[in-house]
Amino acid sequence: MLKRIRALFSKKGARAEDSAPPPPRPPVHVGPKVVHQPIPASDLDPDAVKIVRRLTRFDHTAYLVGGCVRDLLLDRKPKDFDIATSATPRQIKRVFRNSRIIGRRFRLAHIYFQNNKIIEVATFRANDGDESGNGGDDDLLIRDDNVFGTPEDDALRRDFTINCLFYDVNDECVIDHADGLGDLKRRFIRTIGDPDIRFREDPIRILRAVKFAARLNFRIETDTLRSIRDNAGQIPKAAAPRILEELNRFCRHGAARASFELLRETGVFDTVLPEFVDGYRDHAEAWKLMLHLFDHLDRHTLEGHEATTGEILAVLSLPLLAEEFGWSPDGKALQPRGLHVREQVDDRMRPLSQRLRTARKDQERCRQILQSLYRMVPVKRMRRGAKRSILRRECLPDAVWILHALAEHWGGDFAEASEYWLAAVRQEPAAAPRQEAGRREAGAGGREERGSGRGRRRRRGRGRKRTEPAAEAPAPKRDDLPPVWDDRYFFAALPSVPKMEPEADGRGSDRYGANALAAKVEDDPEEPAEAKTAEAKGAEAKVAGARRGGRRRRRGGRGRGRRGKWSGTGETSSGDDST
Repeated sequence: MLKRIRALFSKKGARAEDSAPPPPRPPVHVGPKVVHQPIPASDLDPDAVKIVRRLTRFDHTAYLVGGCVRDLLLDRKPKDFDIATSATPRQIKRVFRNSRIIGRRFRLAHIYFQNNKIIEVATFRANDGDESGNGGDDDLLIRDDNVFGTPEDDALRRDFTINCLFYDVNDECVIDHADGLGDLKRRFIRTIGDPDIRFREDPIRILRAVKFAARLNFRIETDTLRSIRDNAGQIPKAAAPRILEELNRFCRHGAARASFELLRETGVFDTVLPEFVDGYRDHAEAWKLMLHLFDHLDRHTLEGHEATTGEILAVLSLPLLAEEFGWSPDGKALQPRGLHVREQVDDRMRPLSQRLRTARKDQERCRQILQSLYRMVPVKRMRRGAKRSILRRECLPDAVWILHALAEHWGGDFAEASEYWLAAVRQEPAAAPRQEAGRREAGAGGREERGSGRGRRRRRGRGRKRTEPAAEAPAPKRDDLPPVWDDRYFFAALPSVPKMEPEADGRGSDRYGANALAAKVEDDPEEPAEAKTAEAKGAEAKVAGARRGGRRRRRGGRGRGRRGKWSGTGETSSGDDST
């Protein structure tokens, strides 16, 4: 009986062990693990090294952090160098006079150098929230990140393990807090801690994971990839300008095609660009064309070109507008009559621009590129004067490389148009597109330089050459003047009256006509008062009476009598009461 009871309890214990949850995921290595791995001084930014050493000289801890250390360990050239330190922003400003404190969500310092160079210096930060994940559907979005911490706190609060590496310039060693060196060797993209919590804290980390995987040709770790697909719907909670900035970064580092392929594979494309989902889902040819354009953009970027936001919008919108433009995959371009290109472009682009708050200049750049492409193909149907107008557009380089990509993909009319416009750009370098600022600065005199087909009538008074007065001859130098410090210099330097040479009659020279006037006065003396005529006496009497009347009006003012007559002398009329 006792054996049976023991066996029964042993079975219950075995069942309880079988029903227990699986062991949790092993946490990442929490260092610090210091590895002596010197980086050549030629690969480091000398200004960043000066900042780190100056901070350490003032008893602060400072390291090179983030993407610059990752890129240096991968033998890539960093785009910029970021520094993390134990000094607060105010302490940084006391150490560096050429610094400025910026930021609202988290305050940091920008240190300015020549040639518009800026190095960002941030204080070590720490997480301020519950990372246990027990909150369920609680909102974990980080809205305030102004909590200072230690170097280890700052490393563990970052998004991915490959971005938590610190480099000590003085000791020439790498400080690893989360096995970032191991993930670099394995070529893995892995979050620090629970990926669900990390992506809910900041949904932009999903786009960053896609960006790093495409740019570095890394694989996304299994749990991180699952969490990306589960939390893709959290991306709209992030600020629209941050989403737009990440889309621009996809296309500015030579990995645009790989990024958009990974976006569609993970399902993030439907959340980031919902306005284009239906169009690319129903038209497989449009998706192929978009990938081909991004592939051409990557090659263009590796040559030193930096894509603008308007250029990226044009590449995203063009495959969906090709059918409306009358373009077919067989290389034929038929311009349909009555098509309003600007309205078609606005209908396709406006919803995305309003949601992501795209700047107006970028929207206008996208319109100009697409309108120019519509007019450039086919060459046989191009309107008269269109060539000169298109060659003067600022967006011409963008339109030319997109047309070249269409020629490689479709051929036909597009190949012919590509050859024509490439030859036109080479033959007419003077008609290169001008900057918008140059148009504003060009005045009335620059209208003829615009080269309009028909000469304009010049308005009267413009463009006439003004005759400037001739320069006066310098006064002859006088040798009879005393020195400048002498008291007699002022009177001696005054212009002197020319001397008059006497004439034969003894009156002297009549240079100004004074002698003639004196002679006339002597010959015609003033007439006596009795000789005046009666008419002259009457005129003088009228003038005297008018003067007396004016003085009386000023003293007494004007008044109107009862009979409605003006009394100019200020006296009342005969019908008025004197009392």
